[in-house]
Amino acid sequence: MPIGSRDPAVGPASPQADLILSDKFEPAALPDVCAPRLRVVDALDRAARKRYVYIGAPAGSGKTVSTLLWLQKTKLPAVWIGLDRYDDVPSMFYKQLATGLYSVQPENAAMREVLTSPSFSLSPVEHTIRLIAEMQPLDHRCALVFDDLHFIENREIVKSLSVVLKRLPKAFVLFFLSRREPPDEWTALGIDRGPAVLDAGDLRFAADEIRAYFKSLGRSLSVDESRIVLAATEGWAIGVAALAKSGQVTKGDSRSLFGDFFDEQVWSTWDEDLRSFCLATSVAGEFDAELAEILSGRSDAAEIMDELARSNTFLMRLSGNSYRYHHLFRDFLQDKARENGTDRTALCKRAAEYSRARFDYTQALRFWLESGDFSGMDTYLLLYLYESRSGSVADCADFMRTLALDELPDHAYRDCPPLHILALWYDYLTGQRERFEHHLDELYRALPRIAAFDSRFVESATLSYSIDHRTTIIDKAKRFSKFGRLIKRFTPNGLATTLVSFTQNLPYPHRSNVDYSAIALEERGMELLGATFGPLLGTEWGYIQALIPASFAYERNHLGEALDGVLDAESALIPENKADGRICIGIMRHATLWQMGRKDEAAGAMACLEAYVESDAPHFQHNLLAYQAKLALFDADARVAREWLDGYFVDVVDRIDLVRVFQHFTTARALAVLGRVEESEHLLKALLEFGRGFCRPLDIGEAGALLASLLWACGRREEALEALADALEVLQPYGFFRVVADEGASIEPVLKSLASHIARPDYGGPLARVFVQETLLASHDRAKRFRGVTANLTANDKPVRLSRQQARMLELLASGMSNAEIAEETGLSIPTIKSHTAAAYRKLDVHTAMDAVLKARELGLIG
Repeated sequence: MPIGSRDPAVGPASPQADLILSDKFEPAALPDVCAPRLRVVDALDRAARKRYVYIGAPAGSGKTVSTLLWLQKTKLPAVWIGLDRYDDVPSMFYKQLATGLYSVQPENAAMREVLTSPSFSLSPVEHTIRLIAEMQPLDHRCALVFDDLHFIENREIVKSLSVVLKRLPKAFVLFFLSRREPPDEWTALGIDRGPAVLDAGDLRFAADEIRAYFKSLGRSLSVDESRIVLAATEGWAIGVAALAKSGQVTKGDSRSLFGDFFDEQVWSTWDEDLRSFCLATSVAGEFDAELAEILSGRSDAAEIMDELARSNTFLMRLSGNSYRYHHLFRDFLQDKARENGTDRTALCKRAAEYSRARFDYTQALRFWLESGDFSGMDTYLLLYLYESRSGSVADCADFMRTLALDELPDHAYRDCPPLHILALWYDYLTGQRERFEHHLDELYRALPRIAAFDSRFVESATLSYSIDHRTTIIDKAKRFSKFGRLIKRFTPNGLATTLVSFTQNLPYPHRSNVDYSAIALEERGMELLGATFGPLLGTEWGYIQALIPASFAYERNHLGEALDGVLDAESALIPENKADGRICIGIMRHATLWQMGRKDEAAGAMACLEAYVESDAPHFQHNLLAYQAKLALFDADARVAREWLDGYFVDVVDRIDLVRVFQHFTTARALAVLGRVEESEHLLKALLEFGRGFCRPLDIGEAGALLASLLWACGRREEALEALADALEVLQPYGFFRVVADEGASIEPVLKSLASHIARPDYGGPLARVFVQETLLASHDRAKRFRGVTANLTANDKPVRLSRQQARMLELLASGMSNAEIAEETGLSIPTIKSHTAAAYRKLDVHTAMDAVLKARELGLIG
């Protein structure tokens, strides 16, 4: 599916575009007259000693002006990053942060290289960390301000930001301006349990400050009058400013004061041209002089904006030629625009065309969506789908969330039926099955109309049809003519060349964008798939036709056949093939060699995979880490489990999203290894529901096997047997059992019990004894190598006893000897030494010499 989002620094048509100059991220300018706020500035001074300052207060409380006053007093250079809801995507957010940091050292070539890397948006957190590492030491203090941070809700950003910011040079003091309380993840920032936190109470005007502010405007207040203002505004900064500039001292609700002030004292005094200018420009959250001219029709837009920013608090100059209205003022303007019948639709269309001319197709689509005229948006939708590029599927899903597609009115889809394509892909990627099915059905009904718009929409609709989980891929191939007759032409070289990913960045090719298991049941199924969907995949089909059957052989534990197929797929690769296919081949090659016990070859395959991901596919780093952690968790490695759960991109969720499903399985394993049973069970049941809802047999099998292992370890044996039986019933028609057997020692006792149950004469269920027995044998083989994810749950309380030789080996290791030195000391062979130490490791439930020595000493087993 060709979904994407813009790279904010480099547009699709101008890959060599100059970076924003170093003054781009300078703070907004203070208005000519503002209250000195000495008390608040002093409070910020004290807070800044902790380095991290979080100001959480409602709109209009004075967060921005107070911070600007502190910067004015301290004379610190500052990087000011103003955020909006469209920045709530990791690639967008971190490009802003990285560009702001680069503005501090614009001559730093190493930072520029990281910032302009084409792969920045593929792994924005890692690139930002690299950029920070390239910063030269600062010889002066500097402030970094995040304004309107409440717009950032993305869990990956929230969790990762503290990790990134702790790497900044100590010369930085950081300010976070938000309407919310700080997230729990930030308690590690700063000292004394988190950043210094100020709230609305800390920002309120006191009576003496009110008098001082009025005096700066040429008005003297009596003590009683200042008390009236304080009571009327509750010290709310924007309310005090409203009364001060209105020339009146009246009572009323603080927020109503703002509206009354503008309506009666400012708005009514402006001439019609100025009011029209503000109403027109209020459609844009942020605008420059060129966009303001287009929206207002005023050639003197720059002068008007400059005068408004200079003389009043409610238009802020963000940087250079960029401006933004205060949120309350913009709300006021938009209310006025509705009352006055301002043609918002026409204005949004002008803004969309402006963005389109600048090749910013995502912003163009946003403006057109906001216009409410959906009948004319097909061109913008096409540009977004086919001309925009993004780093990863997860990033695309995060970006589409900012479009609020589920809030669009029903007529939007009637006016522009291709909009169903965008909506269904978002719902599919984020696991919203019912909405996904709704948009699929509507898409099918509207297909003739969609075909009339543009043939490329039909190509996208065909790919949408391919992921409809309600029928198998084989059934869809047999009915392919329904779409094939409507496709006038294929995208050159196949539609896969325009996709962000045809696997949704998932590592197993046969359980990626869909579960392809049904092909395993169809004679010549791959030929049928090649004749129908193959052309849409273009040159990617060359290796896929060998890779999918190889993956089926792997699931049947026919490892030799699987390896041959993987090698055939690898030999079919050509330079034009995309990264996702190469990664799938690399994963399957490693997995097969690893299962076969060919350790050296598996290690080489992993090294090649790591190098490729590092250089050419950084978007796959998270799934590669998930895969590597999974392997370690088979042996109940608690250290790896903790490291995984501490990852900034790891989150325990209620609803499974497809783009992170592979990572969710690793999270469930990590939780089980650490004994967090309830959380693991909750996540596994969510994975089961996801697998069943989207008809993914192998996901059902894996989740069912893990759940059965967990339940058995907790003594819930009947539930465990039921969970395992359900999983095997789903997998049996395909002959797939590797995904269950992989759980080894954790699943072996459940399999033994189930095998005994179905061996009874009265068993009349669907499971075949030979299938269960084959699975049991494979799990037994695995149990010899790995302890299983539930090993820590089933550990007994019996005292650990080491043999004399095992204890001696640990004592010699504790003295710093190597195996070769121990061999010389004891006369034992190195294999014998390794055998004794390995046995000691197992008894102590550790994996390294250091851990073994420490635990043995703790238990009093060695001196």
